Amino acid sequence: MIGLGRTAHGRLLRPHALSVKIIAGKIENKSLNDRGETKLGVITSDIRRGKFKQVYLLYGEESFLRDAKAQELVDAVIDKDLLDFNYTMFRGSEADISTIGSAIMAPPVLSTRRLVMIKDVDSVSPDNQKLISAALERMPKTTLVILVASAIDQRTTLFKTVSKFGRAVLFRRLYPNQALGWLSGYTRSLGIIMDRPAQEYLVTVLGTELSQLVAGVEKAYDYAGIALGKEKKITIDHVKIVVSGAPEFGIFDLVDAIGERNASKALNSLRQVLSFQEAPLRILYLIARQIRLILQAKVLKDEKMSSTQIAKTLHIHEFVARKCLAQQENFRLEELEHAFDALSQADISLKTSGIPDQIILERLTLHLCDGPVS
Repeated sequence: MIGLGRTAHGRLLRPHALSVKIIAGKIENKSLNDRGETKLGVITSDIRRGKFKQVYLLYGEESFLRDAKAQELVDAVIDKDLLDFNYTMFRGSEADISTIGSAIMAPPVLSTRRLVMIKDVDSVSPDNQKLISAALERMPKTTLVILVASAIDQRTTLFKTVSKFGRAVLFRRLYPNQALGWLSGYTRSLGIIMDRPAQEYLVTVLGTELSQLVAGVEKAYDYAGIALGKEKKITIDHVKIVVSGAPEFGIFDLVDAIGERNASKALNSLRQVLSFQEAPLRILYLIARQIRLILQAKVLKDEKMSSTQIAKTLHIHEFVARKCLAQQENFRLEELEHAFDALSQADISLKTSGIPDQIILERLTLHLCDGPVS
């Protein structure tokens, strides 16, 4: 099967351009060696100047920063209004090689460039990697290709072709001091106040993988806001709670899983939260809050609002707006509207029916993830 289509929404917490620049400034001079790899800062320079190579290979263990730089390239190369016409994304493990070749050779529509991204290119067979290399050798000047991989053999034809026509950038796992510096810059770029002991504890417990640190920041921020009734500074106490497996942490996993329509994950999180004796009505409130935000994000997106505008309109942080924008893609408008009927019925049942709370909440969770439960 073919992995086609624009990737309008990526991670729940999409990296700020500023945070990417911060980490780039700290490590780009260590990202060059004698094997054909290019400094990360050179790609930043390409973007700033608007002058691009025809092919970029972004690879390495640091997936968060790697994927952020890939998305930064997408945003810089193709006008967002023309993405549907000029941007195709494939996943290597699922892609049909002839379709990839056709996409690379296709002309742009109402634009000077066409962009093709192949994720997990390291999962493509060696023979098909050679076919991709051949396509890169003869692709039109109007096509730009981004290859993304966790690792790649530098002896391969594909790596050599990239080195000939473009740039190969290695994204190494960060050292603890680098991750701490990145975390400080990242929270500052989002306008979040997080004290130094909280940052140090987060890196110590979660390690240096940036996606894990981002998830920790997000949950600590959410918990701080709900625990204190408004947005406050994130302290080490907030971080200890969200990384300890406490029920507050599970609640945010639950509402995220519902937003992703991942029934199995949502049910597991629900049972974990209930095992900590969390109040069923509080669980229901937080689910309803998330569904309301997702619905509002869908409506405002249809009005052509950006994540920044949505955040201001709803009085939420921009990374929360981006999360809701990602999750609203999983629901039709009528499903979200009907969800409030299910939430109202669950509220009544919890208060009056005598049915065990867990059964009521499990039925609601399955309804929101999969549709009505008979």
